[in-house]
Amino acid sequence: MIGLRWIWPSSLKNRLFFSILLFVLIPATFLQIRNISRVETMMKNNISQQNIEQLDSLKNSLENLRLGVLGAMLQLERDPEVIGRLRFRGQYDEQEHMLFLQNRLLSVKQGLMNAVIPVYITLADTAGNVYSTVEEGTEGVSASGLNNPLEGPAFKRLMASGKPYFWEIHEPEDRYEELFPPSQLFSLYGKLQTAGGETFGYLRISLDIKSWMNSITGGFLIKQTYYLLDGSGRPILLDNGDAEASGLQAMLGTFKKDPNRYFTDTEDRFMFNGVYMPNMDWYMVNRFPLEALSGNIWSMKRQIIYSFILTVIVFILITYAIVFSILRPLRNLQRKMTQMADKYMHVHLPVHKYRGETQALARSFNQMTDDIRKLIASLRTEERQKEALRFQILMSQMNPHFLLNTLNTLKWNARNQGDTGTFEICQNLGRLLECGLNTDVDLVHLKEEIGLVKAYLYIQSFRYDHTFQAEFEMDPDVDYALIPKLSLQPLVENSLHHGLIHMREGGLITIRVAKESRKLRVEIRDNGQGLAGADPTSGRRRRGIGISNLKERLALLYKGEASLELVPLEQGMLAVLEIPLLISSPYGKEGAYDVEHTAG
Repeated sequence: MIGLRWIWPSSLKNRLFFSILLFVLIPATFLQIRNISRVETMMKNNISQQNIEQLDSLKNSLENLRLGVLGAMLQLERDPEVIGRLRFRGQYDEQEHMLFLQNRLLSVKQGLMNAVIPVYITLADTAGNVYSTVEEGTEGVSASGLNNPLEGPAFKRLMASGKPYFWEIHEPEDRYEELFPPSQLFSLYGKLQTAGGETFGYLRISLDIKSWMNSITGGFLIKQTYYLLDGSGRPILLDNGDAEASGLQAMLGTFKKDPNRYFTDTEDRFMFNGVYMPNMDWYMVNRFPLEALSGNIWSMKRQIIYSFILTVIVFILITYAIVFSILRPLRNLQRKMTQMADKYMHVHLPVHKYRGETQALARSFNQMTDDIRKLIASLRTEERQKEALRFQILMSQMNPHFLLNTLNTLKWNARNQGDTGTFEICQNLGRLLECGLNTDVDLVHLKEEIGLVKAYLYIQSFRYDHTFQAEFEMDPDVDYALIPKLSLQPLVENSLHHGLIHMREGGLITIRVAKESRKLRVEIRDNGQGLAGADPTSGRRRRGIGISNLKERLALLYKGEASLELVPLEQGMLAVLEIPLLISSPYGKEGAYDVEHTAG
């Protein structure tokens, strides 16, 4: 993983280029090379198949020509007139005899030539008299004007062998054949025999195989080279000499087993295909120039590669331009963000210079800097206000502290004078003032809050001349439940000032505390005048400032999980306070609230 992080570039621009190179260009390059190779292989296979079809056509044509030559030999061998004239030459007129045989040979020649292939026929009787043909338009050559072909090596091999005929590829042998251009002759040497096996003549039919090959392949659109080799790999017909035979011999075995296979030379300039002719034990091979494959296959490759390289370069340039257009505003944004602290957020991007998403990003950046400046200004104002408020609180704590010390003096003076009531009033009032001064605590134990309510009610009972009573119904399991400080005193005060103020006697305030599921429920009920008995001209409403203050504190402390509800009754009012039930262990000694304790 560490090595990958070292290879992977860190900047966004380089990562984009590296990603494009890795996931786009490299796969596209391999795909392009694979496609070029597939196209080249497909084209070579198509050309190879066409070459094999041409070779099969040439093979069939040569086989047909060979069978035609054998048929011509059998025709002469079975012709009774030819048999009689060759066996009994002296019974015929010399001139008429010569003209007959020459015409007969010309007729056979016309059947073999097919008007395009040069054919040379030589006929000789056992006495050595020779009869032959020449090209159309020339005169016949008499026997006296020719060398005796029976003295040639080929006829001597025929006479010495027990074979009735054989084929041979050779150069022209006698003076008659030297009258014609140099050629490669494919000749049939045969014995003319009667039904009884008596030889009465010798026949040679020579085909100009090179001219035959040129006449067949001359109509092909692409110039190709054809070779004939015998079964051992020796050349029969080679345009470029024996030097080509050494490279062809290694291919012949494959051509014999798999005629659909092809070979190419080391420089990949030529393609070689071949077929085997079992009747003659020959191989016919053609050499196809690959530069003719779609004009020039290497030129096609180079053109495709150059086009692909040019496309890649253009793609890289366009990608770079796109990436640069994206990254330039991002770099400008980065630079501006770096300058934000130094310029105290007084930084703006020129929105008109951007387009699209970057323009929206610039607007958002400018809006963010404006909002941050406003927020900083607001925080500074609030900080100054908090400092001023803190100063006022510190100043305000001075007066209650002086009042506690003064109240302590009054309490002990009343006790010394034997005024027990005043002593108790001062002591309970000291408790309330001390709780108000303790600003570090928001939640107190329910037990402590009830003690403050009792202190408040004790003081108020003197004010209202003991015209009301208070009852407490407490669940002992919730003594140490946490409740907002001074949260019950405003509700009790509301019951006194708005419900029991006009009653002469019989006033009752009932405070009931219990737990319900996960809630702490506090009910404060009075039997006062309620809403129906309220004086509309008194200028005061049932809900005073203390109630609204309590609701705000509940909302801040419990985020909507607490509720305060005032329910009118037939007589009096019911205040219901529900808060989340939180139980806490005692954290201090009971009875700590004392005037001397605070004043000290």
